[in-house]
Amino acid sequence: MYLALGAAGLAALFAFAAMQPVQQSQSLQQVRFSAPSGFYDAPFLLELAADGGDIYYTLDSSEPDERSIPYTGPIWIEDASPNENVYSNITDVSAYLKPELLEKNNVREYHHYQVPDAPVDKATVVRAVCVDKHGNRSPVGDAVYFVGFGEKHGYQGMNIMSIVTDPANLFDATKGIYVLGDTFAQTVKDGHVEGDKTNVFAWKANYNQRGREWERPASICCFDASGETVFSGQFGIRIQGKATRANLPKNLNIYARKQYGSPTLDTGNLFDARYSLNRLTLYYGPSELLLADYLAETLTDGMDFADRELAPCVMFLDGEYWGVYWLAPRFKADYLSQKYGVDPRNIVEVKHGHVEVGQDEDEALYNDVVEFIANHDMRAPDNYARACELLDIQSCIDYFAMEIYIGNSDWPINNIALWRSRYRDDTAFGDCRWRWILYDVEQGMHLEWVKANTMKDAANRDPMFAGLLKNESFSRALRERLLELSTGTFSPERVSVFIADYKQHMAAAIEKKYQRFSHATMTLDDFYEGCDSIDQFFRERPEIIMKRYGGTN
Repeated sequence: MYLALGAAGLAALFAFAAMQPVQQSQSLQQVRFSAPSGFYDAPFLLELAADGGDIYYTLDSSEPDERSIPYTGPIWIEDASPNENVYSNITDVSAYLKPELLEKNNVREYHHYQVPDAPVDKATVVRAVCVDKHGNRSPVGDAVYFVGFGEKHGYQGMNIMSIVTDPANLFDATKGIYVLGDTFAQTVKDGHVEGDKTNVFAWKANYNQRGREWERPASICCFDASGETVFSGQFGIRIQGKATRANLPKNLNIYARKQYGSPTLDTGNLFDARYSLNRLTLYYGPSELLLADYLAETLTDGMDFADRELAPCVMFLDGEYWGVYWLAPRFKADYLSQKYGVDPRNIVEVKHGHVEVGQDEDEALYNDVVEFIANHDMRAPDNYARACELLDIQSCIDYFAMEIYIGNSDWPINNIALWRSRYRDDTAFGDCRWRWILYDVEQGMHLEWVKANTMKDAANRDPMFAGLLKNESFSRALRERLLELSTGTFSPERVSVFIADYKQHMAAAIEKKYQRFSHATMTLDDFYEGCDSIDQFFRERPEIIMKRYGGTN
């Protein structure tokens, strides 16, 4: 029953999607499904029911209408995995899938992605609508069915996320957010890219576009590792990230909004704490290991900076297997408010020196602090005392010690963020002092950088940190914290146990990811070697830290 579409079928599908939608009837109720979304051991017959009209349905994730399949009786639901790949075979999702184009533009280093050479795992997506005799449509109802997945490799212990949207929202040349699309076509002449030819991530493309106009509606269902539904409903999705937008797969942001049905989603048992959030991120990142962020944000729990809670997740996009991600809250007012008890309207966040949460004028709150510390001698007691009033110094020490210890090379020129309350309140964190936020450390923990003098690099890149280092009290506390990390938080024994557990839990899921996206270049041996390399980094790093920072100077 699965509709396998070739290029012509996709083109027709996207053309239909561009037509003006019919007004939904408020009196027509959604189609009723005899079985809820979820996991089933054996095939079954699905029945649909509705009042006041005829039912039409699709099995390709497209939005149904009266041109879709008429419902005349039960639908046979079985494991759809043997069916032909459709969306997994689209090559416009990354410039890295176009070797001739890369060669013509002198791109020498790139991801060797390939489309799958065998059917990927698939869920059956059923979307249905009721249409009355006047042509009015009910709201679209949908469900996703995973049949026989209990015996499949790579899913045990993993949360599962299904994202379903009309394929045109992702892959259409004009409106699709996941493709190079028309935006890229307008920048290419005779096969050559205008502008910076060798930086593929900077090539203009649909997937590099930002803003609300590039958000698309989607039906999302999230299941925990036991197969129970954590949350489901209608949400918005956008592509997330910077350079990673050119990669495959891509990071996605999920938005809960009133226009989709609810302004928040409940994270249930996904994280250590339960949150009611309006934004989540499905984070794939630049690394094939998916380990560095998880290690840093887990082992540093209790240190004095904000971090995310990460949940491993296998994603299905329009019914097709789409890889392994970390599901994480976004550092926005709703998350910071619930984590620290500050009114969300009283939260200011800056990222790379620019306001991420708050008002444009809030940027001055940050710039004034940077200018004061950078332009005043922090060796003077009064100046340093003032800095301690503006900053949570322990947060600063913990944060910089952690980043320095792991040798993060893509920092602090990138991936640095802070937050504070705008006004003082009576909460523990409502004191208007800036505190640091930890995220994206995938460029740390590299064995080839184990001897890196990251403190020196950070001082050269961050004038506020350079100013603070001149204060003997701050410098001494920072060095002491680095030594404490080597014997506690990041002790070789603790890290080794963590990595061993990670390998055991994630190996099967990562292997399936490699087979889907990097089967020509990555194997499970590469995963183990990468994990072992990080393990070795933390075995060698304490000696470097002791030699460099263990003295009194």
